[in-house]
Amino acid sequence: MRKALISITPLIFTLAACSQSTPKPATPASPATPTTAGAPQQAGMPAQPVVAPPANPITDPQVHELMELTGTDKLKEQLTQYIMQSIERAPFMPKDVIDDMHTSLEKADVNTAAAATYKKYLSTEDAAAIIAFYKTPAGKSLVKVTPQIMKEVESGAMQTGQQIAREVIDRHRPEIEAAQKAYQAQHAPPSLSTPAPGAKAPGASSTPAPAPTTPKPATPQG
Repeated sequence: MRKALISITPLIFTLAACSQSTPKPATPASPATPTTAGAPQQAGMPAQPVVAPPANPITDPQVHELMELTGTDKLKEQLTQYIMQSIERAPFMPKDVIDDMHTSLEKADVNTAAAATYKKYLSTEDAAAIIAFYKTPAGKSLVKVTPQIMKEVESGAMQTGQQIAREVIDRHRPEIEAAQKAYQAQHAPPSLSTPAPGAKAPGASSTPAPAPTTPKPATPQG
């Protein structure tokens, strides 16, 4: 789903670019909706329901077994591989930096944080039932196909979202284009040749010009 928000239609990007051309006043931040204790709320993400921690949380041996059964014990390996591939793409990266990065990632302890997360949501009773299920043929089959299922579900959801966005944009295209033109006209920067209301024209003096005088008639000589 996170990829579905990256690109919708070129017109949406055009409208977004127009709206960013003029800075907007900052909007006061609204209080974050409370979620599970210790789980920070990410900006732009829907609020998650509050989940009370279990009275008897999953034990460390259960966490270890569950991570092995589901393949999440390879999290550090996958993380290390991803980061190393990213940093090695930079042709200028010094070898000692690459070596230091690899050594530091190998020493990282990601399982402790993962275990703490499991304990916030799973009880030892539920963990026992889940572990028993993952040991069955059905559970092993689910673990095997879950990555592909999630990949195809996300891809299908992204395509559906893009198709709906295109249809809605096409239905309202004249309205959107008119609103875009009105917005651009309203937020267009002032022209340098047109002074703002109440402003003096370039080179104008602040001293008012003297009133014109009427020439006197010549006096006839006697």
